[in-house]
Amino acid sequence: MQPTSRFVLTMLASCALAGLAHGGQIVRDTWIDGTRTDPAAPVYSENGTDSDTDGDLESAWYLGGGGTLDPAGPGGPLQGILGASGSSSWTTYFTPEGAPVVLGNAGDELRVRWIFTPLTVGANNTSQNFRLCVVDTPSAARLSVDGAPGSSTYTGYGMFMNMSNGVLGNSNPFRLVERTNPTSSTALLSSSGEWTGLANGATAGNAGYTSNVEYTFEMSLIRNALGGLDITASMSGGNLNNTGLASLAFTDSTPNGGSYSFDTFSIRPSDAATTAAQFNTRLFEVQFNPIPEPATLGALAMTAVLFARRRQ
Repeated sequence: MQPTSRFVLTMLASCALAGLAHGGQIVRDTWIDGTRTDPAAPVYSENGTDSDTDGDLESAWYLGGGGTLDPAGPGGPLQGILGASGSSSWTTYFTPEGAPVVLGNAGDELRVRWIFTPLTVGANNTSQNFRLCVVDTPSAARLSVDGAPGSSTYTGYGMFMNMSNGVLGNSNPFRLVERTNPTSSTALLSSSGEWTGLANGATAGNAGYTSNVEYTFEMSLIRNALGGLDITASMSGGNLNNTGLASLAFTDSTPNGGSYSFDTFSIRPSDAATTAAQFNTRLFEVQFNPIPEPATLGALAMTAVLFARRRQ
């Protein structure tokens, strides 16, 4: 084979293989710039491009309810401190407005990772007041200044969890939930009645959370070949659930609201007494791992054929 031909074919193969690459980071924030408000609305998220060249892929965060939400300084952590009473909400939109992650093909995956350390974990309790969700927010309902998310037709999934310093007190202490009626405009995380339980991944009476210990929450949503969503969720760290891990897997054959779109991550500790007085977030990360389109696979196959013929 001539050197020029080999170079051209190599470039074609490289382009085709590039379409197979997974692990596309949308957000990977460590608050290296010491701010939680970049990029401001209506941009909301750097969406995979480090536009301010600070080394992070950022999304803006919004504080609702009581307390404070601020980085400790450049490099973080992001400190969510609850007020003396009542709830706090911390919400981020990990894509720009009108451009959600869409799991359009079988094998497409959305993965969310949140690494945090709770301080002053509450005493034993039976609540599910440690709540978070991964949903799609209608554009008109997005926050643009600090505040709690309002009522809207959200679609997606959440976790209603028990956080106790001692043993897990709720009968479903690590519970996957979905929106009960996604076509109705209702509150996001403040009302348990807006959510329906799907699966549980921890055991009541097993070890709970420990102050000043780092935990990692991960959720993966993968569209399967039958049009359902394969959902996994885990919380790891310390001696949680007696093994250092709470985890579950569930297949939703009818995705919530018929939607495969996601753009929002929100956390709502209902109060310090039944969750923790402070949450220090070291890392927030969102990945979209799409399966290549058939045209990309075809290009790769054609390139392989060309290589084979040239080598003969």
